[in-house]
Amino acid sequence: MRNTRKYVIFTVVAALCLFMAMPGLAQPKGGALMEMDAFTPIAQGYDFVREGKYEAAKAQFAIAVKRDRHNPFALNNMAVLEEREGKLNDALANLKDATTYANDYLDKVTQTCFAGGGCLAVKPLREKGEKSSIAPIIQENIQKLQAKIAATGTPPPPGTPPPMVPPKKTIK
Repeated sequence: MRNTRKYVIFTVVAALCLFMAMPGLAQPKGGALMEMDAFTPIAQGYDFVREGKYEAAKAQFAIAVKRDRHNPFALNNMAVLEEREGKLNDALANLKDATTYANDYLDKVTQTCFAGGGCLAVKPLREKGEKSSIAPIIQENIQKLQAKIAATGTPPPPGTPPPMVPPKKTIK
């Protein structure tokens, strides 16, 4: 009788734990909207770009990157400003970093603009899309920038490190 009571209590507790975990298991993995602490400075920075206040915009994008190191919106917009300043290799490095996790960011793009160079700056929208809308823009910017580097004969930076690669997932 005593053992039966233990098993019944254990079964009830296990069922309760499983029942409480069900909503968390049912939610889709990844692809959530970016955090507001990164979104806000990116949106403000984009507005500064539109107004021609490039230093203020750069400061806002730097804040966003500090809060979310892999944010492709912030990295893309920083690259656009670096291209505008003639720092083509730095811009290309930021764009390549931006590609690393770009497909994980499903925020829609609300506006794009040129900041005086060939690349597009983007403003994210707090709305989730089916797939990444920033990834193809980054790829387009990389192609434009590589063409510009080839046309201007800009030498690659010495000791160019390999691009960032996300860590491999281990299956246990």
